[in-house]
Amino acid sequence: MSNNEFGNAMDKNQDEDVKQDDKAATKDFAETSKKASSSKRSRRPVKPEGFKEFETLAKGIIEADGSSYYEWLHERHQDIILNFNVSNQKQITNVAKKGE
Repeated sequence: MSNNEFGNAMDKNQDEDVKQDDKAATKDFAETSKKASSSKRSRRPVKPEGFKEFETLAKGIIEADGSSYYEWLHERHQDIILNFNVSNQKQITNVAKKGE
């Protein structure tokens, strides 16, 4: 085998090794991505048992009165936020008064 043929054979083997390394790296990345995405899924809050049924019943009751379930739900969310902020304001006021 001449030096040129030997060099070509070595290049071919090296190219095959690189391709195999690329495949392994791609496979490792895919497995890591799957693990990362599955761990994200496990962090999602789980709805309580029977949640969907109660949600459906609540929608039916509220919409039977001619109201929108989502407007009603939005109002409840606003109440929570506004009450939370008011209670924080009271705490801040109390701390400020103690500091005087």
